[in-house]
Amino acid sequence: MGWPSYVVPVVGSALVSTLAFFMGVMGYSYFWILIIIALSVTKSYLWKKREKRLLGLRATATRERDVIMAQLQDLPAWVQFPDTERVEWMNKVIHQLWPYIGEYARVFMTDFIIPQVKAQMPSMFKNFKFTKMDMGDIPCRVGGIKVYTTNVGRDRIIVDMDVAYAGDADFTVSCCGFTGGMNNLQFSGKLRAVLKPLLPYPPMVGGVSGSFLEMPVSLYPEIFWFKEM
Repeated sequence: MGWPSYVVPVVGSALVSTLAFFMGVMGYSYFWILIIIALSVTKSYLWKKREKRLLGLRATATRERDVIMAQLQDLPAWVQFPDTERVEWMNKVIHQLWPYIGEYARVFMTDFIIPQVKAQMPSMFKNFKFTKMDMGDIPCRVGGIKVYTTNVGRDRIIVDMDVAYAGDADFTVSCCGFTGGMNNLQFSGKLRAVLKPLLPYPPMVGGVSGSFLEMPVSLYPEIFWFKEM
């Protein structure tokens, strides 16, 4: 409580006592003195009740603020931070592109990943191959996006994205008579994309690189291995 909560009751009681004293000296009836004292007691009671109610409201407001702040931690970044934009339109674009992204992923794995894996493995693992590469029907989602406009070089664009994936991708590999795979992959994290260098001619961007700013939060996928018959 502030200083008025202590000063006002003391000053009020002093004034009532002074008024009652002078009324007694001037010969007024005790009835009026009792009325003044009763009014003073009632006023003090109502004042204390009001202060108690205010304290209760302040405590409730404080708890409510704490609850809201705790809930904000589970909300998307575009809700918590005004400089992070919601990009639902991008999720719609990704949803329509997802089948083509899956097709490109199969080509990329076949033409680039598998040859590099075979080149770095011992000869006994040369028969390594993907027998199934299915990106599934559920695409990843972008929860919010932030484009940096200050303290950034003029030859690049830096974009942070909150990415989450809980899809139905299914990958199966075969090697040395064993078959294994992974599915039910789920993760979320903040992905930073750097577009550089910027060019004065199409396609305006020389390259795109991406990395997670910290280890993504993930659930352990289902991993299985079994011997081929």
